[in-house]
Formats: sequence, C-alpha cells, structure tokens
Amino acid sequence: MNNYGNRLQNYALSEVLSSYGDVYTIRSYPNILSSFDYIKYLFSYVKNMIKRIVFSRDSSAKALLYKRTCRNVLFTKKNIISDSFYTSYTGLKGKAEKDAQIVIGSDQVWNYQWISHSDLCFRLCSFSCSSKNIAYAASFGVSEINDEARLIFRKYLPRLKAISVREDRGAELVREMTGLAATVVLDPTLMLTADKWLEITEGFVPDNDRYVLTYFLGRPSDEQERDIQAYAKAYGCRVRRMLDLRDKETYVAGPQDFVELFSKAQYVFTDSYHACCFSILFHKQFTVFNRAGMTGKSSMNSRMETLFRLFDLDSVMMDSGLAPEIDYAKVDRLLDQHRRESQAWLDKAMEE
Repeated sequence: MNNYGNRLQNYALSEVLSSYGDVYTIRSYPNILSSFDYIKYLFSYVKNMIKRIVFSRDSSAKALLYKRTCRNVLFTKKNIISDSFYTSYTGLKGKAEKDAQIVIGSDQVWNYQWISHSDLCFRLCSFSCSSKNIAYAASFGVSEINDEARLIFRKYLPRLKAISVREDRGAELVREMTGLAATVVLDPTLMLTADKWLEITEGFVPDNDRYVLTYFLGRPSDEQERDIQAYAKAYGCRVRRMLDLRDKETYVAGPQDFVELFSKAQYVFTDSYHACCFSILFHKQFTVFNRAGMTGKSSMNSRMETLFRLFDLDSVMMDSGLAPEIDYAKVDRLLDQHRRESQAWLDKAMEE
C-alpha cells in the first residue's frame, strides 16, 4: 500500500480502462485458505488499526510511516474502486462479475520472487474461465525465471487472449517460455496527460516552494550527494527528499502528493522508474544516478533500459554529475507516438 508506483499505475490503468466500461480492482488474499484463516486476517487487521492509532500520537518513524500509509489508503478509497476481492476460500466476491473481462497489470505483477505460487497463479487469471482476459504492460520485475515459476507461466500465459508487457526483457521471457509474442507498451502512468494527473493533487506543496526533489530506492553515494547539494546551492533551492526520514515534511506524502512534488520540482535526482515517468510527464530536467557499487549499464534493469530506449534518454543515467539537458520537444513527439501505439493495441485487445 505504501508503494507509490503501485498505487499510481493502478489508478492510471483504471482511468485508461474506464472508456470501455465499469472498472473494478480485484484485491487478492492468497493466504486465506479457510474460515479460520479469514478470522486470523480480521484479527490481524484490527490489531494493526490499534497500532496505527497509537503511532499517530507521536513523531517517531513509525508514526510518520502511519501518516503516509493513511494518505495511501485514502487515495485508494477516493480514486480506485477496489471493493472486489478473491481468496482460495471464498472465490471472487464483490461487484466484479465472474465472467467479466480481466486486465492484468502492471507494476511487477508477475514478480514471482515476492509472492507465493498460488498468488502467481491468481495473477495469471487461474480462477477465471473467460477467454477474454488480457495483460496490459505486465511486468516480471526480474530478468530470469526459475523452473517452478516457468511451469506456472507456461500453463497460464497461453490462456490469455492477448499479452502486452512493460519491458523488452518481459517480451523475451514470454517468447522463451511459451513461444508467444508479447507487445511492449507504455506503463499506464504515461498514458495519462500531465493535466489529468494534476486533477488529483491537493495542495501539498506551496506554489512558491523552490526545491530540488530526490527520490531514491537505494542510497546515493557521497559524491552523488555532493552533486545534489551543489545544484541546490547554485540555483537557490532547498532539497526535498522522498522516502528519507531526514525530511519529515516530505516523508508523509501520499500518491497524490508524489505527483504534485514532481510537478513543482526545479530538478529531480532519482534511481526510480516511476520517478523518471513523472519527470517526463512534467517536463523536468532530471538525472538518474547509478546505485552505489554499480556503474554504467550494469545498474540498469530492463524497465529503465526500455524506458530510455522508448524516449532516447540513455544519457540521463550517470555515476555522478548532471545529465545533459533533455529535449522535451523530441520526447513529446515520442510520447505521443507510443501512446497512440499502446492505445491501438489495447483497443484491439479489448474487442469482444
């Protein structure tokens, strides 16, 4: 729930699909296998709620995480219809009809290293008998698949009507495992315009705030940190740091605030895929730092490689220093082209 990319791509895909009809996000609970498991889940839910209430009364790291979690939960409740759920015990429950067309996507939805085999089967629509199910911008999140997971993919991927993936390596994996062709399409976040994204912002950032924005999943090296500080000093900006407890003000940001922070930043330093996506959407100059201990393309996973290929942005990846200035007239032309191609694929895949 605290993963910005997960929440924002879920919202974006729901918005993209809304032109075809009602959209419901199905939540899965793979560990609920019996009525006893369901009771344990409810007990755990209540216990966690009590903890959150306790944490909300102080300023500790746990309290700040609680506040961020609340903003994530509120964002989901406000912007994503997710009142349908699936467990092995209950099957599919909620407003999503059992014969509905299911669209699988997107952010590392098939990363078998993070989920159980039963959950992976669910994320491949094992519970559905429909012949209309598709995958839009599905991501494996890994470059190689072990033998056990391969058996699952080989069983269920061929049942899908159409498959699109987010990364070039994902298309290769589908072909290697099944012989099927998968199309590389845009991440859902890039399918919405900047103006559409601004509709969800809530005034988290003052209009007169001048700042350099950092968003790192790893930790910047000392040299990279000096580059950030030097840029901020040269341009009269402060540094706002997402996911960094040194900046408590920014640490509590929810998904809608993530969008706003990128929209108003003077410059962005990051190692994150979705940070790159939103920098592109809002025409921000940005530098992608290699993670500590890794240099050059060895630090680029397939999703970064694919994104940079699509927008001709290989030059933004640096070990240190500043990336060359980005030509956004060129990037916009490529974005418009890839949106049209991705939308055309989806239109065809959604046909009855």
